[in-house]
Amino acid sequence: MSKQKIHSTTQDFTNIVEIAQDVVFFKGKSACMILEVSSVNFFLLSGDEQNARIYGYMSLLNSLSFAIQIFIISRRIDLSAYIKLLEDRITIVTNQRVIEHLRLYKEFIQELVKGEGLLDKKAYVVIPFSSLEIGPSTPAPNKKPPTFTEQARAVLESKRDNISTQIERMGLIVRPVPTEELVKLFYEIYNQDFVTLDFNSEDVKNIII
Repeated sequence: MSKQKIHSTTQDFTNIVEIAQDVVFFKGKSACMILEVSSVNFFLLSGDEQNARIYGYMSLLNSLSFAIQIFIISRRIDLSAYIKLLEDRITIVTNQRVIEHLRLYKEFIQELVKGEGLLDKKAYVVIPFSSLEIGPSTPAPNKKPPTFTEQARAVLESKRDNISTQIERMGLIVRPVPTEELVKLFYEIYNQDFVTLDFNSEDVKNIII
């Protein structure tokens, strides 16, 4: 008896059906839109600024009539290319004072990345959508009824605008994550052990002397 051939794709192991038009569509007629939110060091703020952030966050939560998810992704930063660039610069610089500064700086970077290394953290807000939110509707005569994709986008965009307004009142920057970045984001979520944030020579060429 011959064995049945098994065809597997990534979609067989996740609930994602499609990522299109800045929206993630899942199995079971659900979807979501993701916002990236800037961060701020709360402990460096003044007392008044801290209180403003707290009240702004309370206002955001009180304004919600639907669930949201807040999550943070940590990316390990790989500075090996940066350190190599410093080493190369040391070999071509002729000024001894500059060489000494570069050596001290390189040692500082190497000490900085010892142990657990550096992490780049980004905060996201997930806005969900369910087909249950649509409810039954009667399309107008001679008018094509909206597709699930169109309905999902309309609802999510309304939620997005509401949340973005509340977040911006807290003095933070918010932006919808576009399709291309959503693909990369979910790749990182499912491959967290293998993803690092790399700094190459183009990234750092203007940082060093």
